[in-house]
Amino acid sequence: MSASSTQSSQQQPRQRKPPFANYPTIKILTPPQGKFSPKVDEWCLTYCSQTIKGRIHGKEPYCRSVCLRKVFPYEVRNIIHFKQHRQLGPDGKAKYPLPLEGQPENIPRFLGGKPPDDADEHPQQRQRRPDDTKYWDEGWYVWTSKDRWAMQEKTETMLMDLEQQQRLTAFKKERAERGVPAQAGQQQHEQQQQQGSLSSSKKWGYVVPLQPSVDIRFQSLLLPLPPEFPPFWERIHKLLTPTFRVLEIFRDSIASGEQKKFALRVWEKAWTEEPFILASRTFTRAYERWKDNEDDGNKDST
Repeated sequence: MSASSTQSSQQQPRQRKPPFANYPTIKILTPPQGKFSPKVDEWCLTYCSQTIKGRIHGKEPYCRSVCLRKVFPYEVRNIIHFKQHRQLGPDGKAKYPLPLEGQPENIPRFLGGKPPDDADEHPQQRQRRPDDTKYWDEGWYVWTSKDRWAMQEKTETMLMDLEQQQRLTAFKKERAERGVPAQAGQQQHEQQQQQGSLSSSKKWGYVVPLQPSVDIRFQSLLLPLPPEFPPFWERIHKLLTPTFRVLEIFRDSIASGEQKKFALRVWEKAWTEEPFILASRTFTRAYERWKDNEDDGNKDST
């Protein structure tokens, strides 16, 4: 090593370390935000039970499922450098329709549901009005079902965002329109189960049965929290509508003077003989009817 290099290295100032650099310290780490956030946005709980009789006869188990879902703002709004939605409404929110179990025609009326125009038709043939379609919004949702296949589909949708769920729903609807009906799919599922039980002696392991193509929207329910209860006064107003109408007619008759004319006619008639004649005739006929009934009773007793 030359003398010039050793001299230059000695002339370079040493880098000063921050204070307490060699001592153990506490570090605060901020978790990632946005699409890399580890926050949980959905919790699900499923409970199933089966009886001995149900197991022997191959009946469906008793299942109940409850899920709690939180929709964050980025899922329905455009956020720079994070999420850009295509279909936006006037309020700046994306129009992602709720599943069928969250639409008004499939929700009880006491929870804010509205029957469609063709409410007398079969439930699977009902068509909702375009203005009544409900969309996802930021906030909390609760989902419940009593069908085990519904929980399986719910687990599949937990892998997708709202846009992907909308595509999956459209795909299933298109497949149902041009595919076999639900009853035929159920019969095919039962045949496959029978064939699997007959050939189980030739195979090793458990064969997972295929999911039947049944409509599960009437076994499930999706509601925002808090639920959109119908206005309390709306039902009272419907109940008191006839009373309001009678009072309105009475008020109009007073304003027009008809009630005053009627009162004057009653007052004039009260000073004539007509009220006395009417009262005497009424009592006379009532006494005659009572007398006839008493005579008929005496004849029957004899």
